[in-house]
Amino acid sequence: MRKIVLHGALGDRYGHEFTLDVKTAGEAVRALSANFPGFMKDIREGVWHLVRGREVDTGMSLGESDITDFKLGRADLHIVPYVAGSKRGGLLKAILGVVLIGAAFAFTGGALATTIGAGTAFGTLGVTGTHVALFGAAVALAGVSSLLAPEEKADQGDGSQSFTMTGPGNTYDQGAPVPLVYGEVITGGVLISGGIDIERIAVTGSGGGSVGSGGKK
Repeated sequence: MRKIVLHGALGDRYGHEFTLDVKTAGEAVRALSANFPGFMKDIREGVWHLVRGREVDTGMSLGESDITDFKLGRADLHIVPYVAGSKRGGLLKAILGVVLIGAAFAFTGGALATTIGAGTAFGTLGVTGTHVALFGAAVALAGVSSLLAPEEKADQGDGSQSFTMTGPGNTYDQGAPVPLVYGEVITGGVLISGGIDIERIAVTGSGGGSVGSGGKK
């Protein structure tokens, strides 16, 4: 168990201190993302310092390669937002949020080096941890690319449409009240009853052709 300290707006939103059973900075990011739905989005959109130690000013600054591989030991972990011109800003290693998320959620297959055997009716199919790791890495990269891709926005309607298309609408719901109006108003109609009649329409005429109801012209 170790203490994870969030600084700045991140701490104001989710809390400043947490005690988690994690071994690396990547595990800490995954644990906080699992407990707070908006945590991953906030991390992705920022730039951060990861500092191991009791205090930020005297602690050890972690880099991108330390996110998943470096063991924190018994020391605390500080997640500090990058601020240009800060006292230790030039000494601390800055990590992009998308890189931090990508490394924290990357699938490492070192612990799955043992072959997993699956028996089939036609023989034995062997799947090694390396194959699983490659698949996990591909999934992780696809996830990071989706985070970097801009979000598509629906086209906004033209606010200068004519009154013919944007006027009051008619009401078709069953049981809707019928308004009682005094004076001149602009309002939509209320359908009292309706029906559909199906008729056979004969096609007559030669050359250009015409459509009639079957009666004489």
